Amino acid sequence: MPDEVRYALASVDHAAELSRLEKLQAINDPATLSRLDSIGIGPGQRCLEVGAGAGSIARELARRVGSTGAVVAADIDPRFLDDFDGPNTSVVTHDLSKGAVAPADFDFAHCRALLAHIEDLPGAVRNLVESLRPGGVLLCEEPDYGACEICDPSHPGASIFRFYLDGVLGGDRMDPYAGRNVHAAMREMGLVDLQSSAVTEIVSGGSFRAAYRKETMENVREMAVTHGTYTEASFQELMDCFDDPSFCYVDVLWVGVWGRRPEGETNV
Repeated sequence: MPDEVRYALASVDHAAELSRLEKLQAINDPATLSRLDSIGIGPGQRCLEVGAGAGSIARELARRVGSTGAVVAADIDPRFLDDFDGPNTSVVTHDLSKGAVAPADFDFAHCRALLAHIEDLPGAVRNLVESLRPGGVLLCEEPDYGACEICDPSHPGASIFRFYLDGVLGGDRMDPYAGRNVHAAMREMGLVDLQSSAVTEIVSGGSFRAAYRKETMENVREMAVTHGTYTEASFQELMDCFDDPSFCYVDVLWVGVWGRRPEGETNV
C-alpha cells in the first residue's frame, strides 16, 4: 500500500477523525469486549493496545488489569490519547511495520482495524507476537470485504457502489481480505489454541454504520479525485448511497482471531 494512503487519515482534521474513530468504536467494541471476556483479561496483567485510535479498548484494558497491571497504548498518531494517563498506563508513538513495541514484555496484545493498512501483514503479526511473553495471548480484529455486497443490484446506486467495492477488492488502498489473512499469519507464526469469530450486518443508507463508512471515505475524497479514481460527481454519487435509506448492502465481515504464544518459546 502506498505510504500516502497509509498515512492519509493521520492528517485528517482532528474533529472529523475523532468522530470517525468514535463510530468505529461504537460499532466494534461490543464484539471486542466479548472476546476479552472469553480470553480472560484480569488484574495484574500487562497489556498492549496497538493502533489505539480514540482509546476505548486501552481504557477498558486499564480498568480490567487494575492498579497491579499495566497498559501501553501505541499508535502512529496518538493525538486522541492525551487523557490516557495514570500510574500504570503509558502512550507511545509507534509504527508497527517498523518492529515490536517491546520484545517479550506483555501478557496480552490487541489490535483492531490496523493490519489491513500495513503492506506486510505477516511481518506486522510477527512484531505483535514478539511483544508477547511466552504464554501471552494475541487478539487481532480486522475487516474482510469478501462478503460485502449490494442487496439490490437494480438500485440506481448499485453501479457506483460496485465500482467502489471493485476498487477495495483490488487491494490498492488496503488488504481487503485482512480478516482471513491475519488468521493465516497467526497460524504460520505457530500460535496455539487459535480461535475466531466474525460479525456483520445489512446496512441501510442513513444509518450509523453507513455514516461511519461515509466519514471514512470523505477523509480520502481529495486523494481519490486527485488520482483520477473518481470525478467529483462520481465520488458524490457514492457518498449519496450512504445517505439513501433505500440503499442497502451487506457490510464487511469483522473477523476476530486470537491465539497464544507457546510456553517456553524464546524467539519467533
